[in-house]
Amino acid sequence: MIPASFGLFRNGLTLHSVCFDCNQFFANHLELHFARETGESVVRYQYGLRDNMAGHLGRRLTVTVKAPGPIFGAKVLLAPNAKANGIDIIYLPQVSFAEENSEEWIWYEPEELTPEIIRAVRPGSRVQYFYTSPAELVQLRARLRELGFPATRHIRKDTIPPQPEMTARVKYPFDTVIRRCVAKIAFNYLAYVASEDVRLLLREDFDAVRDFVRYGELAEHTIVAAIGGPRLTEESRKGSLVDGHMLGVGWSNHGSILCNLSIFNAMTYQVALCRNYQGLWFALSSVHSFDLATKEAKKLPADLLFPL
Repeated sequence: MIPASFGLFRNGLTLHSVCFDCNQFFANHLELHFARETGESVVRYQYGLRDNMAGHLGRRLTVTVKAPGPIFGAKVLLAPNAKANGIDIIYLPQVSFAEENSEEWIWYEPEELTPEIIRAVRPGSRVQYFYTSPAELVQLRARLRELGFPATRHIRKDTIPPQPEMTARVKYPFDTVIRRCVAKIAFNYLAYVASEDVRLLLREDFDAVRDFVRYGELAEHTIVAAIGGPRLTEESRKGSLVDGHMLGVGWSNHGSILCNLSIFNAMTYQVALCRNYQGLWFALSSVHSFDLATKEAKKLPADLLFPL
């Protein structure tokens, strides 16, 4: 039910009605992105569930320095660290420009610099280099010369060693791929709660959400929305019902079937699995937790159902 990249659990609510090809399709096209380029993907470091870096150039998730100081806004990578909170900051060589009398610095890695960017630098602008070794400074200067940037005085050339703590800003678009993955998890949970009743799950009432998961076609009455969060830090997640994930499905007050889900308690999403259900009414009220401390998935009392 929960993608394996977010933990493996006893009694993990596995479905038996999904073929290998479909399962692999969703893993490659939805879950891979959700596990690598979302806020939830960053929390994976804190649980030892991620062994690759995040924030690469060209990807949709970016990480920048948020702490005030000379490298505010500089791009960094995240990497796993077995100590502390499980995250290492990796600094990248880059150059930034600011217009005269302005403190708004715009940072570029060497691969991002283009002739258009260099031509847009106005007379009197300042240039600033950030690097962690002399070789990286040589690389930056060579790239600027290659693009025709005139020799100029840089105002700073700090070498900053890796820091035990660094405040960073993680940005990523809440795009269709994320929405489809969230909707897939929600619909699969409905399938589990409904005992994989094909007659129910293949009703026209669920055409919209099924088409969205499979093809990315979002009907107006299908909602996949972020309704809470983000709570991405360990401190901010204290006091949550479970140290892990939660899924809840039930009826709304308007005859709709809604699913609320939260991965790592980092963000809460709501999926409208159907609007104005036209079939015979059936009892539907279920909540499950996926506890990363005990590695157990278990049903919770119905009165803990997320507000729907």
